[in-house]
Order: sequence, then C-alpha cells, then structure tokens
Amino acid sequence: MSAADNQTEERVVEPGGLRFGPLTMNPGIRPKHLFALFFASFFGIASMSFINSSSGYLLTEVIGVPLDEQGSVAGNLTIIQEIVLLCLLGPIGAMSDKWGRKPLYVSAFILMSFAYVIYPLAASLLMLYLFRPLFAAGCAGNIVMLPTVANDYPQEQCRAKMLATCFMFNGLGLVVLILVMKDMPYRFQGMGIDPKTAGIYWFWIMAGVTLIVATVLFLFLKPGAPQQLEKRDKLLTTFRVGLKAAKNPRIALAYAAAGVSRGDLSVMSTFFSLWLFQVGVDQGLTTAEAIGKAGTFYAFVQAVSLPVAPLAGWLLDRIDRVLGIAIAMAIAGISYGSLWFLDEPLGNAMYICAALIGAAEMFANLSATSLIGKEAPERGRGAVLGMWSWCGALGILIVAQVGGY
Repeated sequence: MSAADNQTEERVVEPGGLRFGPLTMNPGIRPKHLFALFFASFFGIASMSFINSSSGYLLTEVIGVPLDEQGSVAGNLTIIQEIVLLCLLGPIGAMSDKWGRKPLYVSAFILMSFAYVIYPLAASLLMLYLFRPLFAAGCAGNIVMLPTVANDYPQEQCRAKMLATCFMFNGLGLVVLILVMKDMPYRFQGMGIDPKTAGIYWFWIMAGVTLIVATVLFLFLKPGAPQQLEKRDKLLTTFRVGLKAAKNPRIALAYAAAGVSRGDLSVMSTFFSLWLFQVGVDQGLTTAEAIGKAGTFYAFVQAVSLPVAPLAGWLLDRIDRVLGIAIAMAIAGISYGSLWFLDEPLGNAMYICAALIGAAEMFANLSATSLIGKEAPERGRGAVLGMWSWCGALGILIVAQVGGY
C-alpha cells in the first residue's frame, strides 16, 4: 500500500463518534469519559512534579540536609523512584489490558495521595527513601494510564491533536498548581506557623488534590479497555506484547524517544528547580523566597509550552511522525544548550532560555507519544504503552544518576 493510501486510510472518520471541537472520539466515548480524562490530565503531571519541585524546601526545612548535599540526595530519590517504575510500568500496562484502565488509574492517585500525607512526616533521609517507593507506585499507574487512555479515545485522524489537548491540560495544570502552591510555605509562615510545619501542610494540600482526582476518575472514567483481553489470557503473555512490538522499527524508535523525552521532564522537575533554589539561597534569599523564585521560572517553562501544544499537534497530524521526532530533538538540543550562556540564572535572560525549553519539552513529548499511539496495536495497547513508559523511566534513571552530582 502506498504512503498516499495510508494517509487516506488514517483520515477515515468512523460514524457515531463524539465530537469535541476538532477532535472526534471513537464510538462509545461519552462526554463524562472525556471530562474525566481531561481532569486527570490537568492534575496528572503537576501531581508527580510537585514532589521534585518542592524538594529544596523539604530537604532544607523538614529534613535538614545541607545545600551542598541536596543534589546527590535528590538524585538518589529519583533513582529509587525510577527503579520502582522500571519494575511496575510494563506489568501495569499489561494489567490494564486485562482488567481495564479505571482501577489502575484510580489506584494511582490514591497511592500518590497517601504518599503526600506521610512523605513530609519523615524524620530522616532513611525514612524519605523508604516512603518514596509508595509514591513511585502511584506515579507508575499515572504515567502509563494517561497516554494509554488518551490514545484509546480518539480516532486516528486527530490522534496528535487529542494528545496535544491532553498535554495542554498537563501544562495548564502544572502552571496553575505551581503559581497557587509556590508561595504556600511563605503564607503559612506569615500566619505564625514554623517553617517545618508549613512544609507539612504544603504537602498535605497536594494529598487532598490527588484524592479529588481519584474520586473523579472513579465516578466518570470509562471502564474496560478497547478489545479488552480475556481473563484467561496470562499476564506474562500480555506483557510480551510490549516486547515483541519493538520488532517494528517505528515502535523501537518511539521507545528510544521516550527515554530522551521523559529524561527531559526529569531534568526540569528535579534539577532545574533545585538548581534555581540553591542559587537563590546562595544569593541571600530565604528558603521560602527561593522556592518561590524557582517555581516562577518552572511555571514559565510550562506556560510557554501551552501555545506550542496545538501548533505541534496540528503539525504532527500532517507530517510523518518520525520526522516530527527528529525536529523535536533538534529543538531540544538547542534549548538546553542555551543554558550554558547564562551568567545570572535568576536574571531576565533565563526567561528566554525557559521559553525555548518549554517549547522543546512539549514538542519532544508530543512527538514521541503520538508516534507510539499511532503504531501501537489496539489489542495489547496498554502493554505497548507500558513498555514505552518503561523506556522513559530508564531515561530518567540515567539522568538522575548523572545529574545529581
């Protein structure tokens, strides 16, 4: 079949699908299902990123870790999380093909909520290391289920635009949550609350947010999975679907792109914010002021990514998605390279670098997700997306090992 024939086939619209602006859903998708996905998208990345972006304050005021040791501690925490993810991502994708998306998606946010309750109660680094796997287990479910459900719902001709919409909600939620949450410790301290207790309350607010998301998913997300596997199908057999899919070179490329694009997110959420926090403290800012300044730049990165999402989605639906990945990686290389030329990380020039990084981050993640979504088979899609997420976790693990020093 020619490339033109393939393009024509991709643009065939199945009748009976829900329309939402330029998006056309597969038959059976109802407005409440779409609402649940977009609601989870809004809070999904923010729920996972907060634990990293707040690490400077937590390590300083709650645990008492010296500034010069915080980079290695943050790296170790990320390594622990990624090891758990490497163990769980593939099985979670396979389980979602057998048992449906809803129970795993709901459980993910319940686990994150509980982790946010106990995490700031850690009395030592050892306890922090012991609590992190619980949070990581919740992240695993969220990481796999978001792209899986986002690829389940749309018809092929608007897949990239659907993913762009979800990524816009990701970015918007991250911006809103950062702007709302970044000054919370400062506000609590203004009420006469000591810095340590202020940090605990800060984390408990996030626990409440994630619990609300779990409730919405439980009430409104579509149960089951497309072409759901039979209960008698062995889980290991389902898991092998993700491994065998790598024989397709385009899926293999998507797996590799996941490592790069997810590593990009780790750099931003863990080391970018921690770096700016430490620069602020070194310049004489209080920890509350420094975490607020770091949060401002991190929010700006995500704000810039919002208008990039629809443009990238429009472009990726019109070009070969392999070419899209090549373009995205070129932009990412230029944007991160621009940080080398900064003399003052907290100065106005950082806004230019942050804008480039925001555009690159969105393009890289959207191009990788749209490629795997297009190539993954409908039957066993959860297993393929689980393996794709596993490759992303491996990329983050490598970044964490190198970036903490």
